[in-house]
Amino acid sequence: MYRIAVLTDLKHEGEHYAKVINAYCINQKLFSLLETYQNQEVFFKEIQTHVPDIVLLVLPGVDGLNAAEHLRSLFPGCGIIWCSNLDFSLHAFRLRVEYFFLEPVRDDEIQEGLRAWFRLKKTII
Repeated sequence: MYRIAVLTDLKHEGEHYAKVINAYCINQKLFSLLETYQNQEVFFKEIQTHVPDIVLLVLPGVDGLNAAEHLRSLFPGCGIIWCSNLDFSLHAFRLRVEYFFLEPVRDDEIQEGLRAWFRLKKTII
């Protein structure tokens, strides 16, 4: 089972991203536990006890950068798919983010991020 979290600032977007991830997992015959968050404080508190395997992080600007840095510092093994409205690609590289892309969020980009993470996971095992 894979624990997957979605952190975004808009609830309806988070629900859509969760549907995209769920459809991908069903298509790949993967069992996942999916949780969505709109509040960083709640997110970081909750994941202290239930660390996700991978996080889809869709937050604008410096909020996204701060969340990615904080997540990586707390849980270095947690996968990160990060989407931003600003080009933080160098920061994403420095943070070893598995997949980074710029807004607008597209379903195929989310799926490609998941594929990249699962490929990396298979090479490590």
